[in-house]
Amino acid sequence: METIPSIKSSKELKKILKCAFDITDLEVEIILSLPEEGMKVKDIQNLLKKDRTTIQKSLKNLLEKELIFRESKCCVQGKRGRYFIYKSLPREELKKRVLSNIEEWYQELQDSIKSLE
Repeated sequence: METIPSIKSSKELKKILKCAFDITDLEVEIILSLPEEGMKVKDIQNLLKKDRTTIQKSLKNLLEKELIFRESKCCVQGKRGRYFIYKSLPREELKKRVLSNIEEWYQELQDSIKSLE
């Protein structure tokens, strides 16, 4: 599983992701835990030891923020239904989004300060 290299510590990285995207600690954990091949809700639930509805709420928020995506899969042959596999953005895309959000925030901060003059 590919991981994002730490800045100074994974704690600092988590703070940056949390701030840059306005997400919870659990949502950060989900992003950093998703392997390239993706995971089902049940697998995420087992990994993070959280209630299914809590995981689903976090996944919904991450989907809305376009920080993860999901693929629909067919159930085993002979069974009806579908399930979803959740995947994180590619790490390079995630890095670009973090930098973009930081730059946007910085520009807004500069504009606010200039308006005080």
